[in-house]
Amino acid sequence: MNARITAALLISLASFVSAALAQTFPSKPLHIIVPFPPGGAADVTSRLLGEHMAKGLGQPVLAENRPGAGAVIGYELGARSPGDGHTLLVVFPSFVINPAVKPGLKYDPLKDFRAVGQTISVPMVFAVNLSVPAKSLQELVALARAKPGEIAYGTPGAGTTHHVIGELFRLTANINIVHAPFQGGGPAITAAVGGHIPMVLANVSEVVSFAKGGKMRPLAVTTAERAEAMPEVPTVREAGYPEVESTNWSGLVVPAATPPAAIARLNAELGQALRNAEIREKFKTYGMTPAPGTPEEFGAFLQSESARYAKVVREAGIKAD
Repeated sequence: MNARITAALLISLASFVSAALAQTFPSKPLHIIVPFPPGGAADVTSRLLGEHMAKGLGQPVLAENRPGAGAVIGYELGARSPGDGHTLLVVFPSFVINPAVKPGLKYDPLKDFRAVGQTISVPMVFAVNLSVPAKSLQELVALARAKPGEIAYGTPGAGTTHHVIGELFRLTANINIVHAPFQGGGPAITAAVGGHIPMVLANVSEVVSFAKGGKMRPLAVTTAERAEAMPEVPTVREAGYPEVESTNWSGLVVPAATPPAAIARLNAELGQALRNAEIREKFKTYGMTPAPGTPEEFGAFLQSESARYAKVVREAGIKAD
């Protein structure tokens, strides 16, 4: 058979299959793998999105909690799941950080998955105990240079987004500050408020009540724009450190074999959910900003975040444990 005719037939067949899938997908209930325990923000927001997406998809979208090993259990389960569009995985920065800090993982965030879309963006903030004399990020840098190795910053744990960004700040500002890992953002903030550590890098939503209550002093938020919950606090770019600009984020991915038509359908329903006024308001209570976009945009973002974090991990010598 003529090569041109063969190619044309294959293209026609692919188009037919794609169109047929678009009409029949989904054909059964969908599952969102949540790599954290029930009740947390990741679980609650995934269920909210699933409930709204189910209306457009015409099938239930159920959250399936698979916590453990710093989300690795859930991520690896997602990589082994069927690529038919009926299994999604909610991912966080740890999804692309883990390969750099944990050797021997059974998933590759860029090869084993395809992006569906980003879901949220969460600003982080550098904040200090009130006894710390620094009133700005620049003053904190000056203090750290005057007292090398004496200023510790708390984070939710080793290998977390906050840890990597904290080390990026250390490298960028050329200062000697010490990482103090905790079992979550709450304990880190409690330690900072109590004066056990001078500084913390945490989500704005976790710090805002302490800041408004006069128990902590926020110095700079990490996002490109000022945080809605802390409009008086400058960004790291305004403070002179644009290289540290970053967000804590979340998104949905599917196994790599998932057909493009299914991904397009899932992205469309995800976008509808993220633009829903009720969902946006509920997300706001968690300090989260909905971030709808295309699969291509989120895929490119995952690639850039993976490369950026791997570079910081190498240069700072970060370990997960």
